[in-house]
Amino acid sequence: MEAGPALAWLLLLSLLADCLKAAQSRDFTVKDIIYLHPSTTPYPGGFKCFTCEKAADNYECNRWAPDIYCPRETRYCYTQHTMEVTGNSISVTKRCVPLEDCLSTGCRDSEHEGHKVWQQSK
Repeated sequence: MEAGPALAWLLLLSLLADCLKAAQSRDFTVKDIIYLHPSTTPYPGGFKCFTCEKAADNYECNRWAPDIYCPRETRYCYTQHTMEVTGNSISVTKRCVPLEDCLSTGCRDSEHEGHKVWQQSK
């Protein structure tokens, strides 16, 4: 067996051992655990909703909206989509809400003439 490959392995193992010594351990915070394990909720029964405020349309909202854990006092994901009567999108808002904000869902006329507002909760 040639000395070249064996020496290369020895140097590589030595380098790895030095790197492991240099790494220092630390305690993980709750934020670290949630980041490393996204299925872990910050509290029992926690859930996520897309969150955006007055995006141009549903595509723009979903494209850039962070999927965040909702606060404990909220139980639903809420979407409000404002459209022209012709169906063109004006704005989309998505957020976490409590039950009280979900009692009037569906399509209704807006305060602005010629607009319709669709509200949905999940």
